[in-house]
Amino acid sequence: MQPAIVCERLSRWFGARCVLRDLDLVVPVGCVYGLIGRNGAGKTSTLRMLIGLLAPSRGRAQVLG
Repeated sequence: MQPAIVCERLSRWFGARCVLRDLDLVVPVGCVYGLIGRNGAGKTSTLRMLIGLLAPSRGRAQVLG
C-alpha cells in the first residue's frame, strides 16, 4: 500500500534563512502524526508545502500519491 504522505529532503528557505532542512517523512495510510516544535521550526511551512500553498526550495512533498 502506498503511504499517505511522503517527504524527501524537503527544505525551505526565505532569503538567507533556512526554516526547514532535509525533512524525510513517511506517514502510512491510517496513521495520525503531529508536528511539534519551537517557534520558527518550520511546522507551518511544512504543512503549507504539503497542501501546495508553498513551493519547496528543495526536495519533494507528496500527499496521496
